[in-house]
Amino acid sequence: MWMRGLFCFLLMVFSSTIFAEEKITTIDDVQQLTEIVDKLNETNEDLRQNMESQKIHLTSIINEQTNISTQISHVQNTLATLDEQGEWLSFSTALGETLRQQLLRLPEKPKSLALDAEIAKAKVQQLNYSNVLKNLDNYPNLSNQINAGKQGSQYRRLLREQSELLKTLIAGTDTTILELTKLKIANKQLINAIDEVNDAAHRYFFWVADVNPVSLSFPLQLAKDVNYVIFSIDSLSQLYKAGIQILTTPKTLFLLILSILFVVVHFKMRKKYYAFLNKSASRVGKVTQDNFSLTLEVVIYSLIMALPVPILWAVFGYALQLNWDYPVAVALGYGVNAAAPILWVFIITAHLASQNGLFISHFGWSSKKVRAAMKYYQLSVWLVIPLVMVVMSFDQFSNRQFAATIGRIAFIILCFALVFMTNSIHRAGVPLYIDKKGSGENLLSRIVWLILLSAPWLAIFAACLGYLSTAQVLLGRLEASVVIWCGLLVIYFMIRRWMWIQKRRIEFERTKQRRLERLQRAKTPEEDLADNVDEPVIDLDAISAQSLQLVRSIIMLIALISMILLWSELHSAFAFMNNIKLWGTTTIINGTEVEQYITLGAVCIAILVMTITVQLVKNLPALLELGILQHLDLAPGTSYAISTLSKYIILMIGSMMAFSFIGIDWSKIQWLIAALGVGLGFGLQEIFANFISGLIILFEKPVRIGDTVTIRDLTGNITKINTRAITIVDWDRKEIVMPNKAFITEQLVNWSLSDSITRIVLTIPATIDANSDLVIELLQKASDKCEYVLKDPEPQVFLVDIQEGIQLFELRVFAAEMGHRMVLRSAIHKLILEAYRENGLTLPFPPLQTNLEALGRKSGRRSYTVGTI
Repeated sequence: MWMRGLFCFLLMVFSSTIFAEEKITTIDDVQQLTEIVDKLNETNEDLRQNMESQKIHLTSIINEQTNISTQISHVQNTLATLDEQGEWLSFSTALGETLRQQLLRLPEKPKSLALDAEIAKAKVQQLNYSNVLKNLDNYPNLSNQINAGKQGSQYRRLLREQSELLKTLIAGTDTTILELTKLKIANKQLINAIDEVNDAAHRYFFWVADVNPVSLSFPLQLAKDVNYVIFSIDSLSQLYKAGIQILTTPKTLFLLILSILFVVVHFKMRKKYYAFLNKSASRVGKVTQDNFSLTLEVVIYSLIMALPVPILWAVFGYALQLNWDYPVAVALGYGVNAAAPILWVFIITAHLASQNGLFISHFGWSSKKVRAAMKYYQLSVWLVIPLVMVVMSFDQFSNRQFAATIGRIAFIILCFALVFMTNSIHRAGVPLYIDKKGSGENLLSRIVWLILLSAPWLAIFAACLGYLSTAQVLLGRLEASVVIWCGLLVIYFMIRRWMWIQKRRIEFERTKQRRLERLQRAKTPEEDLADNVDEPVIDLDAISAQSLQLVRSIIMLIALISMILLWSELHSAFAFMNNIKLWGTTTIINGTEVEQYITLGAVCIAILVMTITVQLVKNLPALLELGILQHLDLAPGTSYAISTLSKYIILMIGSMMAFSFIGIDWSKIQWLIAALGVGLGFGLQEIFANFISGLIILFEKPVRIGDTVTIRDLTGNITKINTRAITIVDWDRKEIVMPNKAFITEQLVNWSLSDSITRIVLTIPATIDANSDLVIELLQKASDKCEYVLKDPEPQVFLVDIQEGIQLFELRVFAAEMGHRMVLRSAIHKLILEAYRENGLTLPFPPLQTNLEALGRKSGRRSYTVGTI
């Protein structure tokens, strides 16, 4: 029908436009008129066929609407039955089984994308018909001689008929679009109804036993079911017929042959793959040859090399699922498809854990630990994959007829296999959480390992009690969470390796630069070396630590979002906690006081909100600082103020949200907070004064971290700025905690607020008979030789005083930062003493000491040196 409509449209467009292109306005040839009439007849016949097809299509749409309405009623009735009988499920296993059978008979969700495509196609058809109808005016008129004939009247009739057909088709297309829109709305209603039923099913069935507990008759029933499934002629016959149908269907046969070719090519490429691993491993660790692209190539090639076998596995499962006439094959295909992603993950892990793979060669992990972690790899491939396939197959086969026996024993064996695998990985020392120090030995890692080790045992216990579906879903979600987290850990170590490579390259370049500088220094005279200025050296360790902190923050946020999305599908399963009332509270709604109960679910949500808030408070400020703020042109200290305030705002919003879930709204506590604010303002006014002073310091920034300050009698560097106090480390490395209020209300000297350059005044004495110009010249040269003395502002030397037979000179120099002051003093003093000795100058003794020595010589007594008074 679609090809016929397209041909009809092209024919109509050609017939209606050819006259306009050739500018034919009048037909006076009978032969030409005959050809046009034949084309009009053919076009009108195609339009009639399109009209019939349109009617059939419209009828099918209306029938589909009726079918969807029936399905909506069925789903709504099922939902009503669930709501009525849900509270009795825990008392009757038979009732639960009956309701589960009703759920299995629910219709599948309709696909709205096909309807959208049909609506778009109908709109295009409507536009085409409208264009052809407009182009009917382009048909030429008939001459007077032909117009009166029989063919002339037929020509006019066909044009009128085509116009009516086009108008009818346009109206029918409008109706089709309208009915398709109604069908789309009905499909949306059906999808919503099915979602409501699924939520209700999770809510009522998730924590209810779906099979009978294991009893003494379980082994006998298991043997009976195994004998029926494996040795049943019907099951073997279905699988045989499904295999024949797969091999005789061109689509499935082509996919199988193509996937087998992929596997063959994969085995042919294995030697080249392992040769590439050996070559890349030989380059890792060498500064001039190592490159992060090697790591990326190893990961990409490992992912590709792990694909062919899972693709063949998935194609085989897909081919089995297409055989709807054979339920055994369909169920087996579902299990095969469910195991394909797990198989891919196992093969990827094996490639990455090879001797020259990612973990050992690139990440530098211990090969002994990696081999210990992969100890049960063969078990995982040859036991876990078939067990997953069996569990998922019997979960879909014959309304879960054999899930209580074969499916349950397969799940229990699978849990034992997971215990061995998890225990081997744990003993190998694989970290699941890396703290800020880069260590995997921490409390959170121990808690996660405890959960992973105990989860399979709990699943076995639950399955034996009859909670098979609950155990399967929870264990599956937990293992999926572990896979996601391990993937993020691999990404973290890849980024850390990239940073390590960059750090080694920079250090290597610095080493080369220092070698060149030493060679240059050996060839360059000392006078030229005095002009060289040392540039500040970038602290690579600090940059790496900050970058890793940023990476950890991003990965933690991604992990948090991933876990929420993964477990959000089960939110309805925990709806029972909303029925557990803990305490009541009253609230005013529209002027009416209404009592509300705080449930266990609300408390859990509040705890979750606070957990997310704490994670955001820990990681988001660092993310802002390292990812955004440090790249902006901000005043010194502004980025720290923004990060600190963002932390307070997040904490305040998160706390208010968490408190609102447990019934503590702002409207209820605002007066209490106001009263407490007044009372605490008087009782703890110093605390509040320090807090407000801390906010003022963050905004005005009179001091910043790293500044050298003098307040009261204390001088030191600021290391911490908190809401209540500031920590100063003095020159004796003592930490002094100073209240914020002191920095606002008292006199403060900030040696490095806007300019870290400070002046140093040195008083140098000389004897009264020394040449003053010579002393000034020597002091000037000493300051020029000192590498810590700045050339701008220039050093200055003055003869400032003559007292008690001594000339006093002042040498005024400038240091770049506070850390240079004492080093500068020591260096200049050494240079001055050396210059005095070379020029025969001596430092004068204090007058009192000189007089005592003279008296001693006159009296013949021993002289004593007295210190300066």
